[in-house]
Amino acid sequence: MPHPSRIDQELAAAKQALADGNEGKARVCARRAVATAAEAWWANRGEPQKPTDAMGYLRRIQGQATFPLSVRQAAERLTTAVTRRHDAPFTTDPISDASLIISHLAADTSSEGPASGNATGQVAAVTSGPANGVGNRMALIILIMGVSGAGKTTIGRRLAEVLGWRFLEGDDFHPAANIDKMRSGHPLTDADRRPWLERLHAAIVDQVRMNQPTVMACSVLKTEYRSIVEEGCAPFLRLVYLKGTADLFRERLAGRPDHFMRPELLDSQLAILEEPADAQVIDAALPPDEIVRQIRSRLAV
Repeated sequence: MPHPSRIDQELAAAKQALADGNEGKARVCARRAVATAAEAWWANRGEPQKPTDAMGYLRRIQGQATFPLSVRQAAERLTTAVTRRHDAPFTTDPISDASLIISHLAADTSSEGPASGNATGQVAAVTSGPANGVGNRMALIILIMGVSGAGKTTIGRRLAEVLGWRFLEGDDFHPAANIDKMRSGHPLTDADRRPWLERLHAAIVDQVRMNQPTVMACSVLKTEYRSIVEEGCAPFLRLVYLKGTADLFRERLAGRPDHFMRPELLDSQLAILEEPADAQVIDAALPPDEIVRQIRSRLAV
């Protein structure tokens, strides 16, 4: 990938901006890093017309049908404006999104194979080919599941950071209508969840295709939901279930008043919860570092 120093400089600046609490500046730097990589990617293909700025490149990536869905969604998040307080309406940090896009461009895989909108075709390609992995090891996807307040995002982020893996926040894959419905205090139906689950599945397929070890936080409370998300990718997946009491979850939810998931929706989640038989079950009340330690020990990662 040309201009690695410029890309690294922009990502380092983005990291510093996040450390300073300036989400807006971090996103600007992350966009410029992607634009540098994208400019080189299209130049290598002899493209005569180029966007004039970083946002133009990101919009072009969003419209590239042969790019994986997760890459296009990362570009969409990077083009979304932050609030006046420099906050973004999702939890995935811009460095992770930029790194995902840049890694895909560097791998130069997008011009081959089925369009990423067809997740079923991708699963077939993944499972029928040779084992994906570094050397003889497959790239694992660890799914952290549980109801709201279980600590999925906290544990997922910390585990991914310790392992040096990618982190994906399942809430970021919800359609806007789902977020609005939960924010207004109405529980989602199975029909509401279906497009969300299909997006999660497509994202998992993308990570497997790119041989990218990943930690994903997502509720997937029913057996049916997990079947949709895992379809064709079960050999690559490891499920971790954060189990706890309703009182623990209510206490935690009460401490995050700005989150779209209203505390009163907890009962609806507990009502549909079908505890998995094939997961590593860990006490959600344990300190985060201990939970991470147990996950690493049980999964040998």
